[in-house]
Amino acid sequence: MQEKRYPKGHFLAIGMVMGLPLGIPIGIVLGMIAIGPAIGLIFGIGIGLYLEKKYNPEPLPMTPEEEAKRQKNIMLIGGIFLLGILMFIFLLLKS
Repeated sequence: MQEKRYPKGHFLAIGMVMGLPLGIPIGIVLGMIAIGPAIGLIFGIGIGLYLEKKYNPEPLPMTPEEEAKRQKNIMLIGGIFLLGILMFIFLLLKS
């Protein structure tokens, strides 16, 4: 039986999508709702990387258009993550 192959980053994206909403309760517990999704994103990336290595060792090649879209998404998520870190620092300094 042949194993199913997925595009590069498939499981990473699934991990991030799962981590963001799971981080919201963490933010509520910490009293800083804006920080929760950033924390969840970190956990989601870790889970996604684990799943990617385990279930997708030889990913399908991506077209140049897909690669450009992926790079834009990575930059957007990185910007959101950086914004979350800056908000966390601001809230810590304000207190």
